[in-house]
Amino acid sequence: MFSLRLLSSLLMLVGIILTVTFSSLLSTRDSIYEVEELFDAQMVQTAKMLEQFYVDQLTEEQLAQLISVPILFHVDDSNIETFADQTNPETLSYEHKLSFQLLSATGALLAYSDSSGKELLTDFTPGYAIKIIQGDKWHVYSLFSKPNQVWIVTAQRDDVRRELVSLIISNTWRSPLIITPIIMFFMLLLTYYLFKPVKLLERHLDNRAVQDLTPIDIKLPKELISTQYALNSYLLRIADTMIRERRFSADAAHELKTPLAIIKLHSDGLRDVLTGADDAVQQEALPYIQAMSEGVNRISHTVEQLLLLSRVDAIEALNITDCKLQNIMENVINQLLHVIADYEWHIVIPPEMTINADQFYLELVLKNIIENACKYSPLESLIAIKVSEDDQQTMVCVMDQGRGMSDEEINLAKNRFYRVDENASQGAGLGLFICQHIISLHHGELTFNRVEPHGLNVCIVLPHAHTQV
Repeated sequence: MFSLRLLSSLLMLVGIILTVTFSSLLSTRDSIYEVEELFDAQMVQTAKMLEQFYVDQLTEEQLAQLISVPILFHVDDSNIETFADQTNPETLSYEHKLSFQLLSATGALLAYSDSSGKELLTDFTPGYAIKIIQGDKWHVYSLFSKPNQVWIVTAQRDDVRRELVSLIISNTWRSPLIITPIIMFFMLLLTYYLFKPVKLLERHLDNRAVQDLTPIDIKLPKELISTQYALNSYLLRIADTMIRERRFSADAAHELKTPLAIIKLHSDGLRDVLTGADDAVQQEALPYIQAMSEGVNRISHTVEQLLLLSRVDAIEALNITDCKLQNIMENVINQLLHVIADYEWHIVIPPEMTINADQFYLELVLKNIIENACKYSPLESLIAIKVSEDDQQTMVCVMDQGRGMSDEEINLAKNRFYRVDENASQGAGLGLFICQHIISLHHGELTFNRVEPHGLNVCIVLPHAHTQV
C-alpha cells in the first residue's frame, strides 16, 4: 500500500530536482562559453592596447635597442591563488598568471613578463592558440602589428578560467542543494495540510457505529465532494438492502411460526395415538416421530433467533441503567436450570457489584454464552464464571473445558450465520453475532481466548458509564 501524500511529495521533489539539474547544466554550459569568450576578448583588448599605447610609440632606434636588450616586466608573487583570496591594488590577484610578449618580425624578444619566461608563447600565427609552458596550460592570442612589424602576444593560464567556471558552477549548485531540503520540508507540511480533509473523512468513518448507515455530512473540499456523494450513495444502497433483509427475515420467521406450531401439535397428537397401539407399531413409528420433533425444535429455534435478530437490528436506543450483576446472573441461571444441571460450576461475583447496561439484552448475551459453554463442554466438566473490574471497565468471563476454538474459528465466530461445526451444531449461527451486536451497542467488546490445554474463555468487556463514547 502506497501513500498518496508521500508519492505526491516525491513527484514534486523529483520535478524540482530535474528542473534545477537541467537549468544548472544549461547555466554551466553557458557559463563556460561566456567565460571563454570574455577572457578571449580581454586578451584581444590587451593586445590592441599594447599596440596603441606602447608599440606605436616606439621609434626605430628604440626597437633596435630592445632587440639587443629586451625589457623584462617583473611581477612579484603575491601568493594569491584564488578569487577568494584578499588582495589590494598594489598586489593584484592573478597578475602572475597573466603574461605578454613583444617580438620582432624575426622572432626576437623585445619585451616580456617573467610570469611565462623567455620561452616563446606564439607560433607566429595570428589568432588564438593553446600553449604548454613549464607544465601549465596557457591560452595565447597573437596579433601582428604591420605598421610596426611587431608581434604582440598576450597569454593567460588556463586555471584562471577553470576556477572562475568552478565558482560559477558551485554557486549554481550550492543554492539548490541548500534550498531543496527546505522546500521538501514545506511540501510535506503543505501535503499534510491538504490531506487533512481525507484524514477527517477517515476518522469520521472509523468513529461511526457499526449500524450507522446515515449519509456522511461533513464539510469537504471540492475534490472530495464526488467521493462523499459516492460513499453516501453506497451507504444508502447498503441500508436499503439491510432493511429488506431484516423485513424478509422477520416476515419469514413470523410466517413459519404457525405451520411449525401445527406440525408440533400434530406430532404430539400422533405420539399420543400411538401410545395405545401395539409395541411393534410403536417401535417402528416412534423414531420417525422423534426425528420430526427434533427437526421442528431445531427450526423453531432458528425462527426464534431470526426474530430476535430482527428485533436487535431494529434497536435505536438501549435502556441503560445501573444493574446488579448478581441479580442478572441469578435470572440467567434460573432460565437455564434444565441445561446447567449436568455441569460443575464455579461462580465469583462480588455481591454489590453493578454494571451500566440494558439488563434485558445483557441477560440474552449471558444466556447465549453459557448455553454455548454447556453445548461444547463434556458432561460433569467445570465451567467458571468470573467478574472483575478496574477504573475503566467491567469484565464478565465464562471459561469452559470444551474443545475450544482455533484462531480461524475465533476470527469468524462473530460473523452472521457462522457455525463452528456445520454438521454437529444445532444452531443457526446467529447467537454470537447477536451477542456481538448487543455488546457493541453498549460500546463494549466480546473477546474469545483459548485456554490450554483445552477450553475457551469468553469475556464481555463493558466500559463504565463515564468512559462510554
